[in-house]
Amino acid sequence: MVNGPVDPAAETRRTEVPDGVPGANGAAPPPAGPGSAPPGRGRGPLVAATLALAVAIVASAAFFATRPTPTASVAPSPTPSEIAVTTPSPSRVASPTPSPTLTATPEPSPTPPPTSGYLADRADLVARAALAQQGVQPYKAAVDDLMAWAKGARGSKPHPVRSLRIDGTEGPFVDDTATAYGLALAYVVSGDEQYAQASARFIDAWVDTMTSTRLTCANDGACQTSLIIGRTAPGFVFAADLLSESPSFDAAAQARLKRWLHDLILPTASRLTNNWGDTGTFTRVAITAYLGDVAGFESAVAKWRRLMDLIPSDGHIPAEVARGRAGMSYTQEALDYKVATAVIAERHGTDLWSYAGAKGGTLKKAVDYLARYMRDKRGWPWSSRVRRRPASDMWELAYAHWQDPDYRRFVTERRPYGVLGHSAVRWTTLTNGIPLVP
Repeated sequence: MVNGPVDPAAETRRTEVPDGVPGANGAAPPPAGPGSAPPGRGRGPLVAATLALAVAIVASAAFFATRPTPTASVAPSPTPSEIAVTTPSPSRVASPTPSPTLTATPEPSPTPPPTSGYLADRADLVARAALAQQGVQPYKAAVDDLMAWAKGARGSKPHPVRSLRIDGTEGPFVDDTATAYGLALAYVVSGDEQYAQASARFIDAWVDTMTSTRLTCANDGACQTSLIIGRTAPGFVFAADLLSESPSFDAAAQARLKRWLHDLILPTASRLTNNWGDTGTFTRVAITAYLGDVAGFESAVAKWRRLMDLIPSDGHIPAEVARGRAGMSYTQEALDYKVATAVIAERHGTDLWSYAGAKGGTLKKAVDYLARYMRDKRGWPWSSRVRRRPASDMWELAYAHWQDPDYRRFVTERRPYGVLGHSAVRWTTLTNGIPLVP
């Protein structure tokens, strides 16, 4: 077990430096004040660039005529998600209760209406791939970046373990969830079934091998495995959703995954009140949406709102700014999951963007607070020696929703956002990026 804060500089393997890994005790330290020691939904009008995007999509209709019509389906509803961890048997099956199928929208949008998918759905990606073929940015750069990585990853092998314990911030589970997701993205944008086969191989390997977890506890900060599962497990959900029409990931494989997620992964999700709880909420929203568990989804959304209730009207996140020199990194880390959860919730009919918390905080205020000091860290009131880490994939999501010109510099800092990262929030230029508004 890690006995002190995880040093963000320790994470180097295939990932960027993790911004915001809390101490092994997981609990947020007492909020620090400015003088202490270091410790609504506002969519702008559619702009000309977005109109140009729509025109380009119409122009690509011939491309779509050769591709299967994407659809996304809601999984059968399982029993409630609040259960103890159980060991899945080899013959795991999903609940037989059917639920309705939702048809995905055929065009990408920077702020998609409630429909299906997670950070994106098949229809979004097919349309973006068509734009990439026409040379439209940022889609061409994003697709080129993805496919350059995917060609090498296609022949790689998963490394599942029977009993999962994660003491640090990286390892096979982190890598393999990301690889499954990236290969599924490559399958959709290229139409090449070989990528679907490779992605399914990674999912199946973990479902068929892993039967228990260690160092997991939803309500205790001493369990690093819960933190890392919360960050990364949605990658398998995102991949499975994109593979839903592939013969390489058939109904039986989907049923096994659903039972595994329900019985083994969902109970590990953290419910703490710092960024650990943000990761747990991210995972719970993604998994319950995939399972069709309406009660579980609503419970996870309610947790997201309770965490927002802790944010004051100026937008700072008390549990994260209290981390001394790493306070800015922890803030960005928490927002990675808060913003990604808002994207997923919106696609399933729930608006979190405009929610105002009990203390006056909103998601926009929290992102703006971080943006202010990422532009110039001088004046950060919580530590005179604060560190500023590179912009994360979250900025593509935030810019796509609000189109705030203050976010442009963070979007372009690393665009296209691709495989680099330490969570399931990756490849966001492809899934959510939009042309920069002048």
